[in-house]
Amino acid sequence: MILRLITSIVARFRKPMKLGSARANQLVLAQIAEQGDDGSEERHVRHFAYPQRGGFAKGIDLAMELFAEAGLDVSETQFRGGVLGEHYAAVAEDEFNTLTENLSEELTRLGWEYDGWECAVLKG
Repeated sequence: MILRLITSIVARFRKPMKLGSARANQLVLAQIAEQGDDGSEERHVRHFAYPQRGGFAKGIDLAMELFAEAGLDVSETQFRGGVLGEHYAAVAEDEFNTLTENLSEELTRLGWEYDGWECAVLKG
């Protein structure tokens, strides 16, 4: 019972994991590794961003420009007025972590939230 109480208290003060961080990316890599994919091969990757709820997000044109400058093919989403960026990359590379961390930081500065990425799972 005491352990449960301590765990509950610690969980309240634990900083949530930021999408786009190397730590968050590692969780996705662990999931695809369970399916036999080490993430080292180039594949189709999609990144998502949305205006922060209740915030003062700068225009969608700036978010689209940020994605384009990062080398992503950009389009608008029909969900929450967001932005989708697509490219081909190996997701188990340091450069990929750098990309997602930079996107997350810059989008936050613009009043947007980086909502992570998804990719195809490649098997053998």
